[in-house]
Amino acid sequence: MLLLLVLLVVFISVLCGVFFYCQALITGFGCKRWTVAGLVLGPLIWPMFAMKKRMQLNRLFGFEQLIFRA
Repeated sequence: MLLLLVLLVVFISVLCGVFFYCQALITGFGCKRWTVAGLVLGPLIWPMFAMKKRMQLNRLFGFEQLIFRA
């Protein structure tokens, strides 16, 4: 039972690492940094990633701009 739990945690960790690597590649962030953060912290890193993405958009377009996403 313990082995199954450890394998599940490792699988989720690797899955989150791959997910954050792809997301960092799409948004233009540092891929290694977000991959390692995804491997270590798993899905707990998602709010930090979303905030970093929002800060980058605000820096590029300003706070008063309306951004439409298709």
